[in-house]
Amino acid sequence: VTDHSQSQGQANGLKPDRLRTHIDLIREKNETISGVTILAGSEVDILPDGTLDYDDELLAMLDIVVASPHAALQQSPEDATKRLLAAIEHPLVHIIGHPTGRIINKRKGLEPDIPTLVAAAVECNTALELNANSYRLDLKDTHVRAACEGGAVIAINTDAHRPEDFDQLQYGILTARRGWAEPKNCINCLEHDELQTWLLRK
Repeated sequence: VTDHSQSQGQANGLKPDRLRTHIDLIREKNETISGVTILAGSEVDILPDGTLDYDDELLAMLDIVVASPHAALQQSPEDATKRLLAAIEHPLVHIIGHPTGRIINKRKGLEPDIPTLVAAAVECNTALELNANSYRLDLKDTHVRAACEGGAVIAINTDAHRPEDFDQLQYGILTARRGWAEPKNCINCLEHDELQTWLLRK
């Protein structure tokens, strides 16, 4: 469960105190149900200078951290690359969400150097998100191909803001297939214990 971080006021992003409550509630719920593990996470803004929207002490409390760009999406390719590299290299970040921030036919988004990001993602064992939302499809298929050929892993995510958004998973799977992704390239295909080990990798 990765609600937005505090900078996303329009999405009711969580201030630190609300995030701590969110974490506590998920921990409590995990003790009452069986057969499913709920991860306490956050979609944390990557600020324009590459820093993150929460401090490291708070990030360390989370099971999973998705770091995503949402603002300053007209940065130069050089600045965008540096910004995303800082997040990829952050020891508490697991996944880089919708790396370009594009909205299809509405917003071009960032144009980072994808091979550089892929190389860093491999070195840091950070996943690159394939956002399955039909407005985004970010990574796009050619980026998925570059990630797979370069040895990086991807995470297919629906970016669900409402229950019906989960149906968009199919678009992420189709985009991954167009990028020649195989199960070994995708953390969604990991078994439960393998995923838990991967989350603790850093």
